[in-house]
Amino acid sequence: MPEYGFDYRKAPEDVIAERNALADRVCRELERAGIPAFREQQADRAGARVEVDDTALDAARGMIVDWRPDPSLTEAVVDSMQSGDYQAPVIQHNGAICSHMQKAIIGILRSAGLQADTAAEFDGDLYPLSVCVTTSR
Repeated sequence: MPEYGFDYRKAPEDVIAERNALADRVCRELERAGIPAFREQQADRAGARVEVDDTALDAARGMIVDWRPDPSLTEAVVDSMQSGDYQAPVIQHNGAICSHMQKAIIGILRSAGLQADTAAEFDGDLYPLSVCVTTSR
């Protein structure tokens, strides 16, 4: 057992390399469709954020695509949440945007020959509006 009492494992290096190559392809395919896509974590950027999880041992959970709306919308959502207004129209609008973009991203990636589905299919409620991408069909 590890020193701190939990078992932290990384996926094998060849699996991580394959996921990184797939993530690069996902970015290219989305950009070809006119959707901004990026790999880094940037709070000030709108578009599809593609993240590789190097801890996921299961191939289906190794890569997630999230839609990031314009930072001004995100800020308005955060302000509403912090003020306790959980039913604010801006929160519902943000959810609708992310839901529509999730469907669009899945359709675009499937059309490009990739396997893409809602992350909720794999992780339940943890990533309800994200997209999981696995290998080509």
